[in-house]
Amino acid sequence: MNIAIIDANPLLADGIAALLAQDGGLAAKVAYLGPHSHAAAGAEFDLILVDPAQVEAPPSSLLQDLGTGGRPVVGYSSADSIDLARACIAAGFRGILPKTVSFDTLKIALATAAQGGIFIDAAFAAVIAPISGTEDPPPAPQKDTRLSERELFVLKSVAHGKSMKEIGKELDLSCKTIETYKARGSSKLNLSGRRQIVEFAIAQGWVERTRLTAG
Repeated sequence: MNIAIIDANPLLADGIAALLAQDGGLAAKVAYLGPHSHAAAGAEFDLILVDPAQVEAPPSSLLQDLGTGGRPVVGYSSADSIDLARACIAAGFRGILPKTVSFDTLKIALATAAQGGIFIDAAFAAVIAPISGTEDPPPAPQKDTRLSERELFVLKSVAHGKSMKEIGKELDLSCKTIETYKARGSSKLNLSGRRQIVEFAIAQGWVERTRLTAG
């Protein structure tokens, strides 16, 4: 797996690259992209590790600037900001964690994102909770018996970070049909959008609070 490490601190980026390169179970090749290196220009990457706190642009614009092409992006933030972490997940980042975590935790986050899941470190647990005073509280847990078997499967898969295409491939159904199951299930549970689905899934015990992995 080729990992692009984007950081304003070349020493830190090179250090992470060296550690990852030693871990054959995760990365066979690691490239560093930054203001002091052009060695990786034009290379293809399977995953991108970037510090969203080092750029002025919002996370959504950062993803566009990176031209990810659908590749997973993990935020490795130097800022302990819940708002920034929340914006990263909303923009489509596949993970967010602070730079104070252990190297083992970083490896878990990268592996989770590579497998199609979403990793949210405990330091940013509030990302999956409503902002006090500005949003409605998460819906109260409701019985799964209100859902059909496929509606339940689709909502659980969405909560685990899977795309409509991935779910459709598993069920041998079209993306449009999967969207219909998602809409029906969400309507029955009074859920609006992926974030509320994730919050409901956590309340139901479908996924862990700090680590959302592909099921």
